[in-house]
Amino acid sequence: MSKRDRESHTFHEIVPAPIYFLKHMNWLLFGVFLSILIMLVEIDGAAQERAKFEPPAGRQLLIIGQDLGAIGGFAAPDNAGYVDHLDLKPGGVTTYTSLPYLQGLDQQVNYGSGDICAQHILDNPIYADSVLAIGLYLVGQEKSIAGGEQDEKIRSLAKWIKKTHRPVFLRIGFEFDGSWNHYDPTSYKPMFRRIVSIFSEMHVDNCATVWQASASPANGNNNKAINDWYPGDEFVDWIGFSCFLTGPRQFHLTDKVLAFARAHHKPLMVCESTPEGYDNLNLTKRNTGAGDGKPGENSKPKTPEEIWNEWYAPFFDYIEKNKDTIKVVAYINVNWDVQSLWAPPYRQGYWGDTRVEVNPVIKAKWIQMISQSKWMLASPSLFSDLGFTRN
Repeated sequence: MSKRDRESHTFHEIVPAPIYFLKHMNWLLFGVFLSILIMLVEIDGAAQERAKFEPPAGRQLLIIGQDLGAIGGFAAPDNAGYVDHLDLKPGGVTTYTSLPYLQGLDQQVNYGSGDICAQHILDNPIYADSVLAIGLYLVGQEKSIAGGEQDEKIRSLAKWIKKTHRPVFLRIGFEFDGSWNHYDPTSYKPMFRRIVSIFSEMHVDNCATVWQASASPANGNNNKAINDWYPGDEFVDWIGFSCFLTGPRQFHLTDKVLAFARAHHKPLMVCESTPEGYDNLNLTKRNTGAGDGKPGENSKPKTPEEIWNEWYAPFFDYIEKNKDTIKVVAYINVNWDVQSLWAPPYRQGYWGDTRVEVNPVIKAKWIQMISQSKWMLASPSLFSDLGFTRN
């Protein structure tokens, strides 16, 4: 027997087993404590992985837009929209404003694409439990904003958003890479940062920032990397894109944005989506002008089932396939053809009539889709489910 064995043997003879166990109890308790601590850290880390207003795992937020007539629930002529035909109220609604004048916030305006007034939405009890998604148009203002010339206007916007007392998704300079917007990356990035910095200084805690790409096959900047416009992780809560087509060209571009969002650990918002080129009322499909010929021409009859299977089914399949990252979907429910900005001669392309309520088959399929438990619609618990506490 070795010296070490003799010492151990002697110890056990002198100290009974229960006392020996108590002697080492401190180490056992330390081990248990350490395990609990590690578990709590992991739980806390998992909770912190949710971005600002990100839906819980397995859930997705549905937003409807993009003007008062499209969403409905107001006095005529804006009383024949989405909520006037569907009982399932949207989890959010889309509206727009711009710098430096902030049109469409407190006062109603119409630029040929429907009536817009964010305050009307806030004052309407129908939307009391809906979040707000604001597209902030900044074309031509990048340098003046980045240089501090519009700080007071930015503060006015910040104060207005703060007073909404609800979650707001702010799409700053949306479709930044769209060739039609002409945003210069060298001035776009500091512009984005300045707006976010002012919001941060003012503690606008109910606002999540969205950096939205175009992801359009018609975009002349598709050969440029979207990273050229990226202001940095610390300034971006969400990444977004637009989706108007369903097919390899469209999904090739959205896949790139998805990959970027995953690489930067950001949730993704489909900020604008609509079946471009389809007419849900007259049941036709025409050229959009996005590489398929002169817009508005080549009208083809479609059944409601064909429209659903050609656009809606692949769109929702794509959303489901990428539900780990895509957490918000905003649909544009508009009769584009009667709005002067989009009407003949279709200088902005042909968009059609994308209202889901105008055809009974499409409406029924839409209701069946959004009635799935994964979709977050308006409810008294929606804001808290998104991690927001109303003051």
